[in-house]
Amino acid sequence: MNKKIVLVMLSALIFTGISAQQLADIAMRTGDNSSSGVPAGSSAPAAVRVEVKYTLDAYGSMSSSSTAFEEEHFLGGETTAKWSLFQERYKRVYDQAVGLTGSTVEIIKPTLFNAVNKINGYYKKALKKGEVSKAEVSNILNHILDCANLLSLEDDTKNIENDIKAAKSVDDMVRVFASVRIVKH
Repeated sequence: MNKKIVLVMLSALIFTGISAQQLADIAMRTGDNSSSGVPAGSSAPAAVRVEVKYTLDAYGSMSSSSTAFEEEHFLGGETTAKWSLFQERYKRVYDQAVGLTGSTVEIIKPTLFNAVNKINGYYKKALKKGEVSKAEVSNILNHILDCANLLSLEDDTKNIENDIKAAKSVDDMVRVFASVRIVKH
């Protein structure tokens, strides 16, 4: 039922000529340093406290994916849906008729894609070693995936990408994502 409603709304929006930015109903304001620390109502990880540097507005569900096949995530549940949406938004697969390979994969915003994959691998190993709890990893990764999924729809992500490139460790990358406040409407 929800998919039918979304499809009807999408087709109506497409026919009216609304841009991709308006279609997603998401806006990013950079340089919003109005509060220090992570606000109480946000979805930022509790384990990581930093000054809010970026604000993303989200309208609707952030974990709904239109893929026919969900790629299983090691945390399962809600994270699997967000992970599948992340993979869908950042990977573009093009079939090739010429050459040895059957398809070409293009990565959209490779800095963000590689950072999320690196953080995911880091926490997967840390969880196996028992260095962190599953609840803590789930909280951190769900926030990072929410940020990445929203950022995939943004046109101007140069500032956050530069912060990620400047990060010297995985913990620094996590701090960059923790500096993003998601306001759900």
